[in-house]
Amino acid sequence: MTTRSYSQRDGLHTTRGRHLMLRQVAVGVLVHESEFLQSNTVAVQGRAGVLLIDAGITSAEMATIANDLQELGQPVVAGFSTHPHWDHVLWHAMFGEVPRYGTARCVASIHDLRSHTDWRPA
Repeated sequence: MTTRSYSQRDGLHTTRGRHLMLRQVAVGVLVHESEFLQSNTVAVQGRAGVLLIDAGITSAEMATIANDLQELGQPVVAGFSTHPHWDHVLWHAMFGEVPRYGTARCVASIHDLRSHTDWRPA
């Protein structure tokens, strides 16, 4: 596992000194605010890895978050979408094939979207 250091001013860094996209806001809670629009990705650390909430917006952003978590030795063990807006249900293959959850309204909305014959994943 890669060790990391934290200072409120500088944020998270790997042992090689690379600045991470995620910032620690509380013990076990990492956050990233998208540069695309005001939307937060939250990673809540547990014993087995992280619960990733609202995984990100752009593919590059999500890949960087996945790399950050890998460097921190924190695999994604589950995902959660807080609501069915497009920017809260996105996912990246680098997060892995893990259970993904959402509110009943969110799940129903996504099932409806995916049932359309013209739906295509991005």
